[in-house]
Amino acid sequence: MTIDRHHYKYIHIESTNHKSGNDFRVKVPHGLNACTRVALQNFSIPNTIGNTYGALSKLYWIEFMKDNATSGVGDWSAKLFYIDLSDVPSYTQNAEIANFINDKIQNEVYDFDTKTVGTHSFGAEDPLEINFVYDETNYSFSYTVSQTTLTQDLGVKVFSPLIYQNDAGLWNHFGYTEINHMIALYSADYLTTPAQAVENLNTGYKTIYPLTTDVPAGLENYITYSIFNRVWPYLRIAGSPTIANSSTDRTSESDGHSTHENHFSQLYICSDTLGTDSYLCNNDTAVPTNILACVMNDQPKFSYLNYQTNTPAWNKLNDTKIQEFDIKIRDHRGRDIPTENLPNFNMTLVFETIDEIDYQKEHTKEYLREAYRKEHNYRK
Repeated sequence: MTIDRHHYKYIHIESTNHKSGNDFRVKVPHGLNACTRVALQNFSIPNTIGNTYGALSKLYWIEFMKDNATSGVGDWSAKLFYIDLSDVPSYTQNAEIANFINDKIQNEVYDFDTKTVGTHSFGAEDPLEINFVYDETNYSFSYTVSQTTLTQDLGVKVFSPLIYQNDAGLWNHFGYTEINHMIALYSADYLTTPAQAVENLNTGYKTIYPLTTDVPAGLENYITYSIFNRVWPYLRIAGSPTIANSSTDRTSESDGHSTHENHFSQLYICSDTLGTDSYLCNNDTAVPTNILACVMNDQPKFSYLNYQTNTPAWNKLNDTKIQEFDIKIRDHRGRDIPTENLPNFNMTLVFETIDEIDYQKEHTKEYLREAYRKEHNYRK
């Protein structure tokens, strides 16, 4: 006699029945006993998640300024700025987000250090002009910097995208994918910090000439605005607009196509209670994580993402008695998706339980008889 001790319990979750949104807890009043492992059986969610939540609701950048770019005297200085897009619609298309950003840059820029809002200036000088454009033909973004009120190249500025806390956010969405070409704050140690960028500018770019005609006679190694802008993929020096310092030179084109409108490649189904066996590679190092399962996004926007499997990816349970567990939905970068941005979803979790061995006298006898039959090839 063969006794199957393995059984499977299914919990079907419909998110509209929960009150706490994305980070909710599921209670199992009678409990699931002798649970050994759990897996995601199926999952379905509309692909309507917004794209301006959390870290995606802010755009960070850094500006450098030098009082006299053509003089070897004086140092570059830096200031960090950002705009807050949390008050724009939760979902924006490419052209819309470009317009929102341009509007915010006019008079709603935050100083990173003081958190005060206004124009992005170092002092009393005119702010750097920054203009974002979305190309609907190539599905790409670009930004152009200029200082139209500058006449003598005093107070010339350099612009660069900024990574904040290891998240390039909207910059990545816009197709600026090479993070090693950006300046980074509170991020991986192999990226260039604002202080290191200032040191690099003061070491290698103490003197930058607006035009080749401004270069002293006989000087062979020199940098002009145009050369600077062609050397750096994302950094752009502004200065007085001239034919030699054209709009093309002062424009940085994204090196990839925009993913903003369908921004996440997959969703992570996470649980501190159930997700016990997964690791996430972060900066080339695999670290433990609470990811229970991954749902790939292979559908266009405003359709459904569906996940169904017949070969579950099991997670071992540390607690064999399940009376309550948590569920969180995060995007492909591990960002929490706020409740107001998360549509209702359905999911099914399968729990494997194992019955305890019954050591009653009748069962013991039957086990012994079965062993005898197998050993002696005996049949009744």
